[in-house]
Amino acid sequence: MQKNQRSWLLALLAAAMALPAAAQTKKYITVSGKIKFPPSKEQQEKFPFRVQKQDGDDRVTIDTIHLKPDGSYSIKIDATRPQFYILNEFEEDRLTIWANKDNLQIDFRGEDTAAMKIKNPPYVYIHGSEENNLINQVNFITYRNYQQMIENGGLQYQASLAKDTALVRVMQDQYTWLGEDMGERIKLLIKMYPNTPVLLYALDYLHPRRDKELINTELAKLVKKYPYLEEAKRKQADLVKAEEIARKTDIGVTAMNFTQHNVSGKAVQLKDYRGKYVLLDFWASWCGPCRQENPNVLDNYEKYHSKGLEILAVSLDDKKDAWVKAIKDDGLTWEHVSDLKGWKNEVAKEYNIRAVPSNFLIDKEGKIVAKDLRGEELTKKLEEIFGK
Repeated sequence: MQKNQRSWLLALLAAAMALPAAAQTKKYITVSGKIKFPPSKEQQEKFPFRVQKQDGDDRVTIDTIHLKPDGSYSIKIDATRPQFYILNEFEEDRLTIWANKDNLQIDFRGEDTAAMKIKNPPYVYIHGSEENNLINQVNFITYRNYQQMIENGGLQYQASLAKDTALVRVMQDQYTWLGEDMGERIKLLIKMYPNTPVLLYALDYLHPRRDKELINTELAKLVKKYPYLEEAKRKQADLVKAEEIARKTDIGVTAMNFTQHNVSGKAVQLKDYRGKYVLLDFWASWCGPCRQENPNVLDNYEKYHSKGLEILAVSLDDKKDAWVKAIKDDGLTWEHVSDLKGWKNEVAKEYNIRAVPSNFLIDKEGKIVAKDLRGEELTKKLEEIFGK
């Protein structure tokens, strides 16, 4: 009798595990908060406050959040399976959250009220969840890193105006240190929060090649411990893909040709520049460090253009007016192209661009000879090629 009963219980358990997702008991959490400066109703209709899911390179909208007259909001989010969601706040800011067992309270600043709008999103804190504290800490590290880079760029620009080449060189080296510092802080968090599925969020901020061993080790642990965690399996596949792309953009490799349209709608190809040195520059109007680096790029262009230097700029903007205005305001006289898809820019994906500014220096034969040259480092490399 006991044997039969045990067999019956095992069969019942197997049947329960095989039930389709729709038959499972639904579980929800509530996310609520307030927008300090709500956009106009017209803007809210044009760029809604959305709950989204990341699907490869795309964000899929799950639901839309509607504000109350006082700017507050509240929405229930499906947490039947613990997972990540993105709160896309009127395209002003995007915040990733982990939905599992706790209700969350999140306040946003809202509309950018600055006179000069350069994308510099404020820090947003997620209240009410110990699990989301890892996201809070990662976001604070990256927020402060970005602020320091903006400050560093401003000092570097002032040093260049004063012709203080020694200080310019020091500030250029500071960029490298800032990047390494952020990476080390993220690695400490990974040690502090072992085997939690939210760790996936931190892993996204490590370098896919330099930190490949650590990322793969942590992903293997997560996949084994949380079989439901589809995001971890996708991350493993993405790493393989990123490695393939990275090999295509190594120094010494022929740069991949592409076609995008300039501000006038004319198709421009990279291969059109064959026979000249070209700086393939990835930037965006909303990127503070990009805008602060532009005067240095312009100085080098004016100095070396007559000697054979060309620049082809690929913008990660998604609004044409802002893109065109930044080109004019910064006096950038070289060719500019974009598909106006923001971070989904097809060329940026081909070249595995994870941050801006980024660039590739390409020689007359179309081969990549240097990457991510900024400040004095760019000037020195061009001096090697064209002379002083």
